[in-house]
Amino acid sequence: MTDPSTDPQPLSSRVLQERLLDVYGAVLTEHQRDACRLHLHEDWSFTELAEHFACTRSGAHDLVRRALAQLEHFEERLGHAAELARRDRVEADLRARLAPCW
Repeated sequence: MTDPSTDPQPLSSRVLQERLLDVYGAVLTEHQRDACRLHLHEDWSFTELAEHFACTRSGAHDLVRRALAQLEHFEERLGHAAELARRDRVEADLRARLAPCW
């Protein structure tokens, strides 16, 4: 991951989790991916997830927690999300520099 001291706009935890799900979601099981998507993108509570997946609230929490831990592990090893964030910053900088020319 990037060094927070060099990152001009650090991402919030939730935004980072969403980015990790977007980048590495395909490596999760369908069950994990659905739970994370519903929790992060659709803002479902653990109680709603538990009802949907027919499990306990703590089971839903553990499912999401383990899946997010896996996503963080992949990011630590591969760094794809950090690289995408770096490229986004470069693109934004280039667009800002080109804006007066248009």
